[in-house]
Amino acid sequence: MSLAEQFRQEGRQETRPLAEQGRQEGREEGREEGLIFSKQQDILEALEIRFQRLPEGLREEIEAISDSKKLSSLLRAAITSADLESFASEL
Repeated sequence: MSLAEQFRQEGRQETRPLAEQGRQEGREEGREEGLIFSKQQDILEALEIRFQRLPEGLREEIEAISDSKKLSSLLRAAITSADLESFASEL
C-alpha cells in the first residue's frame, strides 16, 4: 500500500465516526422538533375544540414556543381554562 493510499484509508476511518455522530445528532434534533410541533398542534386543537375560533396572534404565539415543558403546561391550561383570556394569561 502506498503512502497516499494509507493516508486515504486513515482519513476514511477518522471520518466515519464523525459522520455517524452527525447523523445521530440530526435524528435527535428531528425527534425533538417533531415533539415540539406535535405539542403545539395538540394545544391548538384543544383550544379550537373548546373555543371554536382562535385569534391569529394567539396561534402564532403558541407556534413560536419551543420549550417542551412549557408546551405541556399550556396543553393542560388549554383543557382547563375557563376562557381564552385566562389561557392567554398562561403564555
